[in-house]
Amino acid sequence: MNINNLNQALEEIKNMYETAITTATFDGKVCSSGLEAKTALIRSEQLIQKIHEEVKVSLDAKLRAEGFRGYQIHPPIGQPSPELDVWGFLKKKKQDIVVLFDNPVPERITEGPLIDKIDKLGKATTEKSIVIGVRSQLSSIDKNFDTLMERAFAEAMNLHFRHPRLVVGEVYMLIVREYDDQAMKENRVEFKDRYTNVEKFISIFNGISHRECNECTDPHSFYKYEATALLLVDFSQNPVKLYTTIEELKADGIVSQNFNEDYSLISPVGFTDRIINSYKHRHNI
Repeated sequence: MNINNLNQALEEIKNMYETAITTATFDGKVCSSGLEAKTALIRSEQLIQKIHEEVKVSLDAKLRAEGFRGYQIHPPIGQPSPELDVWGFLKKKKQDIVVLFDNPVPERITEGPLIDKIDKLGKATTEKSIVIGVRSQLSSIDKNFDTLMERAFAEAMNLHFRHPRLVVGEVYMLIVREYDDQAMKENRVEFKDRYTNVEKFISIFNGISHRECNECTDPHSFYKYEATALLLVDFSQNPVKLYTTIEELKADGIVSQNFNEDYSLISPVGFTDRIINSYKHRHNI
């Protein structure tokens, strides 16, 4: 991803988020507090769409540079919808970003829990696509850690169980210092004193990433993503600080000096290269 563009998107997210808190308004409507306005803003998905857009633009630039033509990015660049349904083994789900390289060929599902349902993309078309989820967590991070990671695990598993050769990515924005919800009730912007436990997120993301071509037929690899980007962001700094290396995280005390996990392969730097290269290797391009 283009780090300059990503930083600009993060500044816009910070401004929208803090404006909702301090004015206690969202979409022209007055809310009971900054906390309520913040919640309404997050549920609208306007914030995360800023990240969606940067991912799509970066994908398009990389695909063009690699000589790809005739692909389709869904939703189209500049638009938040429509999102495509992708049928996994247990369920279908509207996916945040799908890159199609072939035309859809609708077919009836012949096995599993979704038997006799009509898959409008078709299995062959889906397996030759790229699917990327884009998510964020801005509050209640430690409390919801298990649920968040179980969801990430299940997303890849559901897709790969039906489409073992599918290239699946995840872009996940995590704030390293949470806003103070109590201050939001009084329309104030303040931050909690302690940092998020970033180390366990880095460890988990390393564990569910880097699915290789030689693992395609191995069911034990279905929970892995081909490529991920863990966006570690500090909105309490001005300008917003986006961490891209483990050295930066150690320098600011976000992780301990003896933390030895490799952050480089889940950093936003190089994410687009990683997922496109995985696609090329998967399909012998």
